[in-house]
This record gives sequence, structure tokens and C-alpha cells, in this order.
Amino acid sequence: MESILAFLVAARRCEVRELEQLARSCALVQAVSELVHRVQAERGCSNLHLASGGTRFEAERTACAAASVEAEAAVRAWLDQADILDPAGERAPAGGARLFTRIALALHGLDALPGLRATIAAGRCAPREATQRFTQVIAALLELVFEAADVAADPAISRVLVALFNLMQGKEFAGQERAAGAAAFAAGGMGRAPEPDLLQLIELQEACLERFATFCPPEVRSAWDAARQAMPLAELERLRRKLLAAGQGGALPATLAEPWFACCSARLDHLRAIEDLLAGGLRSACAARIAALQRDPDDPEALLRMLEEAAEGRPELAADPFGPRLTRSIVDVLQAQSRRLQAMSEQLAAARASLDERKLIDRAKAALMRHQGLSEDAAYRLMRQTAMNQGRRLPDVARAVIELEPLLPGAPAQPDTAQGGM
Repeated sequence: MESILAFLVAARRCEVRELEQLARSCALVQAVSELVHRVQAERGCSNLHLASGGTRFEAERTACAAASVEAEAAVRAWLDQADILDPAGERAPAGGARLFTRIALALHGLDALPGLRATIAAGRCAPREATQRFTQVIAALLELVFEAADVAADPAISRVLVALFNLMQGKEFAGQERAAGAAAFAAGGMGRAPEPDLLQLIELQEACLERFATFCPPEVRSAWDAARQAMPLAELERLRRKLLAAGQGGALPATLAEPWFACCSARLDHLRAIEDLLAGGLRSACAARIAALQRDPDDPEALLRMLEEAAEGRPELAADPFGPRLTRSIVDVLQAQSRRLQAMSEQLAAARASLDERKLIDRAKAALMRHQGLSEDAAYRLMRQTAMNQGRRLPDVARAVIELEPLLPGAPAQPDTAQGGM
């Protein structure tokens, strides 16, 4: 019985330590959330500036760049903590190996931003190229949030992180739409940006926001409903129709560049307010979960203290320090903890389902890029069109692509198992 209790105590302490590590990762997520928002704004202003031939929006671009630099400093301050890189330390974040890899990739992208800003300031960059380069940095930052959600071991925190990731991803697609539309209006036409790109961005952001709403915690739901009511969606739809009607190479009134940017920015600001609620509540949610564990009436540490007190203060219990009542209590705690962990596992599986679908789609895109020579966007469009034509879900199409990868051109030859081995 004593060894059973010792392992139960060790399990509970591991759970608390994992929550403490998760709370530190959530602090990084909050700083990354702010940085993504600032880089998105810088991307939009840079597009307006470049599309106008460098004649307008320079002050706005400079202000946005300064805000991005400040937000980046906050992220780097978290990363500069001396004991973060100690994989055995108590302050090492959860899922360290994967998270550290994502951090390295994000830092690589951030290190390229000063050069990109200098190129934009000199007018040596096209709007589409600037958008792509900013978008690559943002994508690397979003992967940090994805990893934090994917490794979170607590279902309540995991649900919030899944909601936050989908909201941030949807907001990023909305930011890409803002940048593309701003460049088109400022330049007086769609240029090389094809209509399907805008339609795809609209579809992707709406799908992400639907998944966010599925995982949105109850305490944020009313704020989300109010934010949707306050968004300038009618004006956004009006301006979207102008962009889509122009089509490839069509003319657009340059005077609508600023109204479009303002309209999209207002919507993004409402999304950002909800993002702040989620990101700001993560650490307090972790603290609440730790406190709940420590108040748990089935806490095995309390039984361990009872055992120690019985052995020290009541010598008559030395022969049988547990006794029937304490033995029953230990069995009850064992059963309660088993049921709780099983319930947590089931809840985690449900929370991670949308993350698993995203990983599946990413694997399928990579397979098509390798074997068909497609770009990432083209690979996604091919799968999406296939899903629409066949009336299937996109994850099901992605799964079929992965299963058929050995048959695609360039795949390594499979061994002939029909003839058996020598």
C-alpha cells in the first residue's frame, strides 16, 4: 500500500509540474500573439506603401514597424531566460524538443525582418513579395502556438489553446486578405493576384473561425457574440464584391485603398480583442487548475501525511499503520485518479482532433509538393477542389493522398511481397 501511495503522490506532483511548465509556455504564447498582431499591421501598411509607389503611407509603415520591433523584444525577453534551454530544469517548457525547433525557425524568420524593412524603405520590393515574406514570418510564429496547443496535457487548457490557435489562424487569413486587397486598391487593379486567392482566403478564415467558436470557452462566448455584431461586415462585403468583380487585371478605384484597409483593420481589431481575452486568461487558467489539484479531496499527499502522522503519533498503529479506513481511502483515491485521468484523456483527444486534421492536411500538401511539383497554395487548392467535386471532407481527401503517396511519381519503389523473401 505504501508504494502505491508513493506512486500516486509522484503522479500528482508530475501533473502539477506539467501545469507549471504549461503556464510558462502560455506566457510565450501571449507574447507571440502580440507580435503576430503587430507584424500583420506592418504587412498591411507596407503593402499600401509599396503599391502607391512609395508616395504614401510611409509614416504609418514606420510606426507599425516600430511596434513590431517592440513586440519582438518582448518575445526575445522570454527566450532569454537563462534556464529555459535546460531540458532537465523545472522551467523547461512542455514539449521542449518540438517547441524549441519551432522557436529556432521563428527566430530565423525574425532575423530577416530588418533586411526586409530596408528593402521596402528603398522601394526595391514588390507588394506581393513583401506579403509573402511577412507571411512566412507570421506562419513560423503561429507554429509556436500550434505546438503549445498540441503538447498541452490538460484538457481545459488545451481547449483554450486550440480555440486561440484557430482564432489567430483565421485572423491571419483575414490579415492576408487585407494586405492583398490593400495592394490591389492602391495599385488600381488586381494585377497578378488571381480571384481564387481571395476566395480561398475568405473560405479559410471562416473555417478557422468556426473551429474557434466550437472550442470558445463559455466565459468568452458573450464577448465573441458582441464582437461579431460590432464588426463592419456589410461594408467588408461591399468592398469584397468590388475586388472580386474586378477580377484579374480589372481596374479598381485607388481611393478605396484606405477605406478597405480601415474596414479590414476594424474587423481585425475586434478579433484581436477576443484573442487578448483568450491569451490573457491562459496563465490564470493554469493557476486555477493547479489550485484545484491542491484542494482536491482525493489528494494522495494528504493521505501520505496521515500515514506519517499515524506512524509518529500513534505507536499502537505501528503493526498496521494503514488500518481498514486508511486502506479504503487509498483505494478510493486510486480509483478516483484513474477515472479522472481517463476522462482527461478522452477530453484531450476531442480537443486535439482539429489539430490532427491540420497535421494531416499539411502532410498531404507536402506529398503533392514533392511528387507533383506544386506550390503549397496550389496543393491546397487541388485538394480543396477535389473535396468539393467529390462531396468529401478535406481531411478525408488528405488522408487518401497520404495513403496513395507510394503510387505517386517519384515515390520509392515498394518491395514485392507477393513472391516472399529468400
